[in-house]
Amino acid sequence: MPRSPEQNQAVKDKRRTKLLETALKIFAIKGFNAVAIDDITNSSRCSHGLFYHYFESKEDVFAAVWNEMIEATNAIPPLEEALAKGGTAGIKTICQSYDKFKGADIRTLYAGSICVRAYQAKGLPYEIYEKAKKYDLSSALEVLIAKAQEEGNAIAGSPAEIARGIALMVETELRLACAPRSEKKFTSSDVLFGMLMKKPISEIDC
Repeated sequence: MPRSPEQNQAVKDKRRTKLLETALKIFAIKGFNAVAIDDITNSSRCSHGLFYHYFESKEDVFAAVWNEMIEATNAIPPLEEALAKGGTAGIKTICQSYDKFKGADIRTLYAGSICVRAYQAKGLPYEIYEKAKKYDLSSALEVLIAKAQEEGNAIAGSPAEIARGIALMVETELRLACAPRSEKKFTSSDVLFGMLMKKPISEIDC
Protein backbone atom coordinates (compact mmCIF):
# COMPACT_ATOMS: atom_id res chain seq x y z
CA MET A 1 0.00 0.00 0.00
CA PRO A 2 1.55 3.35 -1.02
CA ARG A 3 2.30 5.91 1.64
CA SER A 4 0.05 8.91 2.05
CA PRO A 5 1.41 12.44 1.43
CA GLU A 6 1.53 12.90 5.19
CA GLN A 7 3.57 9.73 5.63
CA ASN A 8 5.95 10.76 2.87
CA GLN A 9 6.46 14.13 4.54
CA ALA A 10 7.11 12.43 7.87
CA VAL A 11 9.83 10.29 6.26
CA LYS A 12 11.42 13.39 4.67
CA ASP A 13 11.32 15.28 7.97
CA LYS A 14 12.93 12.34 9.77
CA ARG A 15 15.75 12.13 7.22
CA ARG A 16 16.39 15.88 7.42
CA THR A 17 16.43 15.79 11.22
CA LYS A 18 18.96 12.93 11.17
CA LEU A 19 21.22 14.95 8.89
CA LEU A 20 20.95 17.97 11.20
CA GLU A 21 21.66 15.91 14.33
CA THR A 22 24.71 14.39 12.67
CA ALA A 23 25.94 17.77 11.44
CA LEU A 24 25.51 19.26 14.92
CA LYS A 25 27.74 16.56 16.39
CA ILE A 26 30.42 16.77 13.71
CA PHE A 27 30.61 20.58 13.71
CA ALA A 28 30.93 20.48 17.51
CA ILE A 29 33.80 18.00 17.47
CA LYS A 30 35.76 19.12 14.40
CA GLY A 31 34.85 22.81 13.97
CA PHE A 32 33.25 24.33 10.88
CA ASN A 33 36.37 24.66 8.73
CA ALA A 34 37.53 21.06 9.27
CA VAL A 35 34.20 19.49 8.30
CA ALA A 36 33.54 18.12 4.82
CA ILE A 37 30.19 17.05 3.44
CA ASP A 38 31.59 13.51 3.30
CA ASP A 39 31.87 13.58 7.10
CA ILE A 40 28.16 14.28 7.40
CA THR A 41 26.98 11.86 4.73
CA ASN A 42 29.21 9.01 5.91
CA SER A 43 28.13 9.41 9.54
CA SER A 44 24.48 9.68 8.48
CA ARG A 45 24.84 6.74 6.08
CA CYS A 46 23.20 8.73 3.32
CA SER A 47 24.18 9.57 -0.23
CA HIS A 48 25.39 12.94 -1.46
CA GLY A 49 22.25 13.07 -3.56
CA LEU A 50 20.08 12.80 -0.48
CA PHE A 51 22.14 15.44 1.32
CA TYR A 52 21.74 17.88 -1.57
CA HIS A 53 18.01 17.19 -1.66
CA TYR A 54 17.82 18.97 1.70
CA PHE A 55 20.80 21.34 1.75
CA GLU A 56 22.72 23.26 -0.88
CA SER A 57 26.12 23.18 0.81
CA LYS A 58 28.06 22.80 4.05
CA GLU A 59 27.31 26.45 4.75
CA ASP A 60 23.60 25.83 4.25
CA VAL A 61 23.45 22.91 6.68
CA PHE A 62 25.49 24.89 9.24
CA ALA A 63 23.00 27.76 8.99
CA ALA A 64 20.16 25.30 9.57
CA VAL A 65 21.97 23.80 12.56
CA TRP A 66 22.47 27.25 14.06
CA ASN A 67 18.95 28.55 13.43
CA GLU A 68 17.03 25.40 14.28
CA MET A 69 19.13 23.70 16.93
CA ILE A 70 21.67 25.96 18.60
CA GLU A 71 19.31 28.87 19.17
CA ALA A 72 16.74 26.43 20.59
CA THR A 73 19.09 25.41 23.44
CA ASN A 74 20.34 27.34 26.46
CA ALA A 75 23.93 26.85 25.33
CA ILE A 76 24.49 30.38 24.00
CA PRO A 77 26.41 32.43 26.59
CA PRO A 78 24.59 35.56 27.85
CA LEU A 79 27.35 37.93 26.79
CA GLU A 80 25.08 40.89 26.05
CA GLU A 81 23.61 40.62 29.55
CA ALA A 82 27.08 40.30 31.05
CA LEU A 83 28.39 43.35 29.18
CA ALA A 84 25.34 45.36 30.24
CA LYS A 85 26.14 44.59 33.89
CA GLY A 86 29.86 45.19 33.37
CA GLY A 87 32.95 44.28 35.37
CA THR A 88 32.75 41.72 38.15
CA ALA A 89 28.97 41.45 37.94
CA GLY A 90 29.25 40.58 34.27
CA ILE A 91 31.91 37.95 34.94
CA LYS A 92 29.62 36.40 37.55
CA THR A 93 26.84 36.22 34.97
CA ILE A 94 29.11 34.25 32.62
CA CYS A 95 30.14 31.98 35.52
CA GLN A 96 26.53 31.10 36.30
CA SER A 97 25.92 30.33 32.64
CA TYR A 98 29.02 28.16 32.34
CA ASP A 99 28.14 25.93 35.30
CA LYS A 100 25.00 24.69 33.53
CA PHE A 101 27.17 22.58 31.21
CA LYS A 102 28.05 20.21 34.08
CA GLY A 103 24.72 18.43 33.93
CA ALA A 104 23.78 19.25 30.35
CA ASP A 105 22.67 16.71 27.77
CA ILE A 106 24.99 15.99 24.87
CA ARG A 107 22.99 18.09 22.41
CA THR A 108 23.47 21.16 24.60
CA LEU A 109 27.20 20.41 24.84
CA TYR A 110 27.41 20.16 21.06
CA ALA A 111 25.59 23.47 20.70
CA GLY A 112 27.83 25.12 23.29
CA SER A 113 30.99 23.90 21.59
CA ILE A 114 29.82 25.32 18.28
CA CYS A 115 28.59 28.69 19.49
CA VAL A 116 31.73 29.60 21.47
CA ARG A 117 34.00 28.85 18.49
CA ALA A 118 31.89 29.78 15.47
CA TYR A 119 32.99 33.43 15.31
CA GLN A 120 36.54 32.21 14.51
CA ALA A 121 35.44 30.15 11.49
CA LYS A 122 36.18 31.28 7.97
CA GLY A 123 33.51 31.20 5.28
CA LEU A 124 30.42 31.23 7.45
CA PRO A 125 27.23 32.49 5.81
CA TYR A 126 27.05 36.25 6.51
CA GLU A 127 23.81 35.94 8.46
CA ILE A 128 25.30 33.31 10.76
CA TYR A 129 28.60 35.17 11.18
CA GLU A 130 26.68 38.26 12.31
CA LYS A 131 24.98 36.13 14.96
CA ALA A 132 28.11 34.20 15.93
CA LYS A 133 30.33 37.23 16.47
CA LYS A 134 28.02 38.30 19.31
CA TYR A 135 29.33 35.27 21.21
CA ASP A 136 33.02 36.12 21.01
CA LEU A 137 33.80 35.16 24.61
CA SER A 138 37.37 36.44 24.49
CA SER A 139 36.38 39.96 23.41
CA ALA A 140 33.60 40.16 25.99
CA LEU A 141 35.86 38.95 28.77
CA GLU A 142 38.51 41.50 27.80
CA VAL A 143 36.04 44.34 28.40
CA LEU A 144 34.75 42.81 31.65
CA ILE A 145 38.23 42.10 33.02
CA ALA A 146 39.40 45.65 32.34
CA LYS A 147 36.43 46.97 34.30
CA ALA A 148 36.92 44.41 37.09
CA GLN A 149 40.54 45.57 37.38
CA GLU A 150 39.31 49.14 37.84
CA GLU A 151 36.98 47.83 40.56
CA GLY A 152 39.99 46.26 42.28
CA ASN A 153 38.72 42.67 41.90
CA ALA A 154 40.64 41.26 38.92
CA ILE A 155 44.33 40.35 38.83
CA ALA A 156 46.81 42.66 37.13
CA GLY A 157 47.88 42.00 33.57
CA SER A 158 46.76 42.51 30.02
CA PRO A 159 42.96 42.06 29.88
CA ALA A 160 43.28 40.80 26.31
CA GLU A 161 45.83 38.09 27.22
CA ILE A 162 43.92 36.97 30.32
CA ALA A 163 40.67 36.87 28.35
CA ARG A 164 42.21 34.80 25.54
CA GLY A 165 43.55 32.29 28.05
CA ILE A 166 40.24 31.85 29.85
CA ALA A 167 38.27 31.69 26.59
CA LEU A 168 40.62 29.02 25.24
CA MET A 169 40.12 26.91 28.35
CA VAL A 170 36.34 27.20 28.02
CA GLU A 171 36.47 26.27 24.33
CA THR A 172 38.78 23.32 25.06
CA GLU A 173 36.63 21.93 27.87
CA LEU A 174 33.51 22.07 25.69
CA ARG A 175 35.25 20.52 22.69
CA LEU A 176 36.68 17.67 24.78
CA ALA A 177 33.29 17.05 26.41
CA CYS A 178 31.86 16.45 22.93
CA ALA A 179 34.42 13.80 22.02
CA PRO A 180 33.30 10.15 21.89
CA ARG A 181 33.63 8.37 25.25
CA SER A 182 34.39 11.64 27.01
CA GLU A 183 33.94 11.66 30.78
CA LYS A 184 32.45 15.15 30.36
CA LYS A 185 34.18 16.64 33.38
CA PHE A 186 34.14 20.39 33.75
CA THR A 187 36.24 22.67 35.91
CA SER A 188 33.88 24.60 38.17
CA SER A 189 33.33 28.19 37.13
CA ASP A 190 34.51 29.40 40.54
CA VAL A 191 37.90 27.82 39.81
CA LEU A 192 38.08 28.57 36.09
CA PHE A 193 37.02 32.20 36.23
CA GLY A 194 38.40 32.61 39.73
CA MET A 195 41.88 32.44 38.22
CA LEU A 196 41.41 35.96 36.93
CA MET A 197 40.16 37.34 40.26
CA LYS A 198 42.04 38.33 43.41
CA LYS A 199 39.85 36.05 45.55
CA PRO A 200 37.16 33.41 44.90
CA ILE A 201 34.52 34.98 42.73
CA SER A 202 31.73 33.61 44.90
CA GLU A 203 33.08 35.70 47.78
CA ILE A 204 32.99 38.99 45.87
CA ASP A 205 29.93 41.15 46.41
CA CYS A 206 28.78 43.22 43.46
